[in-house]
Amino acid sequence: MTTFHIIHLLVGLWLAFANFSNIMPPASLATNNIILGVVVALYNAYYLFAQRSVDVEQKT
Repeated sequence: MTTFHIIHLLVGLWLAFANFSNIMPPASLATNNIILGVVVALYNAYYLFAQRSVDVEQKT
């Protein structure tokens, strides 16, 4: 598992957990989701366009 996959796992868990807990006030949950969505989009764009690889293995 690469850093790319670990970051996606952690961000996904945070997005799922934060919405159903009392960690953040409801008004800031939308801002949290928007900011994390932009971060993930930029991170993916970097890997797709700059690195030209996402470390996907094909099983034959």
